[in-house]
Amino acid sequence: MSGAARAGRGTRGLLAALAAAALLAAAGCAGDSAAAPDGATATGPHGEPLIALTDDVRQPYLSYWDDYVRVFRAADPQAPGLEGHADEPNLSILRASLQQLRQDGQRMQGDVRHRLLGMQVRGELYQVYDCVDLDSWRITDAATGRETDQVGRRPEQLAVMTMRQVDGRWKVTDVQRPVPCPSASPAAAPSGTG
Repeated sequence: MSGAARAGRGTRGLLAALAAAALLAAAGCAGDSAAAPDGATATGPHGEPLIALTDDVRQPYLSYWDDYVRVFRAADPQAPGLEGHADEPNLSILRASLQQLRQDGQRMQGDVRHRLLGMQVRGELYQVYDCVDLDSWRITDAATGRETDQVGRRPEQLAVMTMRQVDGRWKVTDVQRPVPCPSASPAAAPSGTG
């Protein structure tokens, strides 16, 4: 393979990883946020009030990430699981990212870690504010398992992910553009480590 072909393949892989990472997070400019201990109120990057996640939201949200990690490790756009915790338009975006990853002969390995800041309730929608750490979530060559060129250190990204009930189940339907997370203090919990 020529150097130009390798460079193009690396660029496509990088773009696929960035596309997957871009599915994570919040729009607008960065600002100070404060994490919400259970039952307490916190604020988002624009001063919006956040409340602690309830169990009926936390469980399907973290299950979404468990499925996300499992399916992106396999790089299989048709793998079962995503549709149980994701719905449109997010589901189509995830599958397109997986298809690109597979076309590039790559998959993801490692863990995605979370620091849940809180949520906002907007009528029938919940917006979950999560500092997502992708630093150990790495692109690998599907055939060899070797790590490909990476972006470098990826700081936590503030993910604002909209959840709505679809057929009686909470699903992630929309994801906003990432912004940097506020400073971390509590340890992040991993997804997909089991």
